Amino acid sequence: MIEEERRVDYRRDEKRRKENGREEERIEERKRRYKRRVEDRRGEEMTKEETWPSALSVTRYSIAEEMERGSVVANLAADLGLEPGGLAQRELDVIIESPLRIFNIELGITDINDNAPHFRRDRVELDVSESATPGERFSLPNAVDPDVGVNTIKTYKLSVSEQFTIEIQTGSDGTQYVDLVLTQSLDREEKAVHNLILTAVDGGVPVRSGTANIIVRVQDTNDNPPRFDKQIYTVNMTENSPIGTLVMKLNATDLDEGVNSEIVYSFTLYTSEKTQDVFALNPNTGEITVKGTIDYEDMKFYEMHIEARDKGIHPLLGQCKVVVHVTDMNDNYPDITIQSVKNTEPRLYLTM
Repeated sequence: MIEEERRVDYRRDEKRRKENGREEERIEERKRRYKRRVEDRRGEEMTKEETWPSALSVTRYSIAEEMERGSVVANLAADLGLEPGGLAQRELDVIIESPLRIFNIELGITDINDNAPHFRRDRVELDVSESATPGERFSLPNAVDPDVGVNTIKTYKLSVSEQFTIEIQTGSDGTQYVDLVLTQSLDREEKAVHNLILTAVDGGVPVRSGTANIIVRVQDTNDNPPRFDKQIYTVNMTENSPIGTLVMKLNATDLDEGVNSEIVYSFTLYTSEKTQDVFALNPNTGEITVKGTIDYEDMKFYEMHIEARDKGIHPLLGQCKVVVHVTDMNDNYPDITIQSVKNTEPRLYLTM
């Protein structure tokens, strides 16, 4: 879109230059026509044996645009040293008929700074990856100003920014183009949107300007791993807890956005198969539940090593450990053993 606007500006300027060239050709043609007329008249006057000073001169005046109708431009008689009665005006040609003298009058329209620069789009949105490196450039639209000369666009300015600046390039036709340049690395987690203001300033007096809003949206890259709020979690559970009992719910967080922040939970290879037979881990919610028999006499504690992995193209992960301490319950009866020994009194043994 921006490149297309630049091509339109170039074509407009090229058309303006061609029109100016044609105007210059018309002026030159008029001069040649006036010269031929002078030469023709000179021949006639010479046959009448009249002598007169001949000259083909151009008198130029500059007037400001938008002058009111009827405004005095110049006093030709005074400026040319002539008698007013001997003047006849023909299409800005002043002719003295006796003796014949022709004066070519050119009026140049002087531009006044009555137009402010303006952007075709006063709001520009750019998506920039936070992995972009300093020095990367992004094209911005240039402003237009109908005025000419010193009254046209002189320079551009950017609002204060630590991450961005602008560089102005001048084309072969004199048109200025603006690039937004990254000066510091971006961090979406620190600042997701940068609001900038681009100002085009002309060289007139008084100075006029126009502005455009530049909205830079920082696109996320997977540069943050999932994190648990603890490295080790400790849980106490009684043996023989029913299957389906919730042990705990893990909740890892990821500062990225989109798929880069979506997390999948799983046991690592450091978690024994016996532990995985007793406990289940939901990969989406991080919930740990009982799925087997917890027996204090079999295992007094369990260790689960768990990782949280995001879904980025290049996944990042975080890890934690969950330690489950099993609390004993009075779920075993005493064993009674009677032992008889020869030539002695019977004895009763109680074993637990």
